[in-house]
Amino acid sequence: MKFPSIFRLPKYQRFEIQPRYYDPVKEDLEKRTHRIRQELKNERNGGESESIREAFKAKRGANRSADLFQFLMIIMVGLSIGGYLMYGASVYFALLLLVPLYIFLRKRK
Repeated sequence: MKFPSIFRLPKYQRFEIQPRYYDPVKEDLEKRTHRIRQELKNERNGGESESIREAFKAKRGANRSADLFQFLMIIMVGLSIGGYLMYGASVYFALLLLVPLYIFLRKRK
């Protein structure tokens, strides 16, 4: 017989795990049906389906100018720091000549 207590004693906790079952046939069937439904949906919308590769190429092409700009900025900062350490402040005047060249290249595009 258990007597009532002021203190609450912790009860033991049971470890319960729900097993997961992997059915490769069912998963393959679900993937196929999903893909077919997407294709049918795209055909109804006018056939505007893009593959992942095409979308990636389009996105990558848009970032080329940003990549070039970053590269040029890194080169300019590196040249300015290295030139200042080797030749002094006159390097900044030489770098000012590169600004019109950069603007010309941007306008030409």
